[in-house]
Amino acid sequence: MHKSTVKNLLSVVLFGLLLAGCGNNQQETENKTGNDGPLAEGRWRATLTLTDTEKLPFNFDLTRNANGAYEATILNAGEKIAITDITINGDSVLMTMPVYGSQIKAKFNPKRMLGSWHNYAKGPNYQLDFYAVHGDSTRFETPLVADNATIAGRWAVMFIADDKSSKTDAVGVFDQSGQQVTGTFLTPSGDYRFLEGVVADRDLYLSCFDGAHAFLFKAYVNDEGDLQGDFWSGSHSHEIWVGYRDDTVSLPNPEKLTKLKKNGQQLSFSFPDVNGNTVSLTDERFKNKVVMVQAMGTWCPNCMDETTLYTQIYQQYKDKGLEMVALAFEAADSLPQAKPALQRYQKHFNLPYPILFAGKASKKNALQALPVLDSFTSFPTTIFIDRKGNIRKIHTGFSGPATGKDYEQFIANLKNFLDTLLSESA
Repeated sequence: MHKSTVKNLLSVVLFGLLLAGCGNNQQETENKTGNDGPLAEGRWRATLTLTDTEKLPFNFDLTRNANGAYEATILNAGEKIAITDITINGDSVLMTMPVYGSQIKAKFNPKRMLGSWHNYAKGPNYQLDFYAVHGDSTRFETPLVADNATIAGRWAVMFIADDKSSKTDAVGVFDQSGQQVTGTFLTPSGDYRFLEGVVADRDLYLSCFDGAHAFLFKAYVNDEGDLQGDFWSGSHSHEIWVGYRDDTVSLPNPEKLTKLKKNGQQLSFSFPDVNGNTVSLTDERFKNKVVMVQAMGTWCPNCMDETTLYTQIYQQYKDKGLEMVALAFEAADSLPQAKPALQRYQKHFNLPYPILFAGKASKKNALQALPVLDSFTSFPTTIFIDRKGNIRKIHTGFSGPATGKDYEQFIANLKNFLDTLLSESA
């Protein structure tokens, strides 16, 4: 029998067994606000199916608030992602992720969920099979091992495409307590955010699910002490990777990766905000101000981390003469199509500076929107403009809070640079 046929039959059997456990009382329940649903509270273990052989595990807590409505919290290392938009309808549950708007759709009984995760940013039909079990706090199902490889520290890493046509240099940073491992990978375009997993003997397992990323890493510590492994991003991407210890390894300077085509060029743009009003860099609100122009997308987790920080920076420096504006390059082709995502983003961050629709998400479109740049390699990218309108710095990518000391150093450098720009006269 063909492998896919067997897989489909097993799915049907599992689905039937799950529904058999959902009694008539559940099927008669319809609660779009989640006040009476029968899902068990506490810790759950979930998996997303990436390939026929690989599943990405993650954990979440399910609770009920003071109004009786369900709320979930996804757990990735030091990050907690609150899901407050949960709908129960009969024996179905719908969880809508904050910021990104991706959704988990599942059938359930009190201690099991079976369904799929839909990531609309990657297209209307992109989905991964989802299964969750109540009462299981493990992430990776590995044996308890007393003597394990030491993963903690800094690693020089190389990710290599399956066809060997390209590679990406990265830096791995990890902490370890017993078998538990947390950390991330820094790349020139951004970090891989909050990874959590285990080491068992010489085998390393890490994962992250945040509503946009669905990352799974596996590796083996070879006899030379190097890491060799695989990296899956959803069901659409796979790379091999290798790493070796290097306490001094760093990425290329992110302020040297993108330059002006010609020295002295000034930036100019006009794009619509969420309400269709045109906002230009020549507007009065930007006059004689230090301006940070953030090229980003609401679909981009690194942009989300950056926006979290920039919102705080804006509040701290706005009275000293700082302005910001976000240029959003979206999965949608037009402002009407992109508007729900932009509004969701504004609401989530209570965004204090304008966010403008700058076009469909692509590096080519970003370069066309920002023609003074010699290249555009990464979302996010930030352009720093002084009070006289001169571009003083271009920062490519973003290393967020999962990178620890690298993130702290970035914040310190950013504040020092803003202090310098704001002290200058127009």
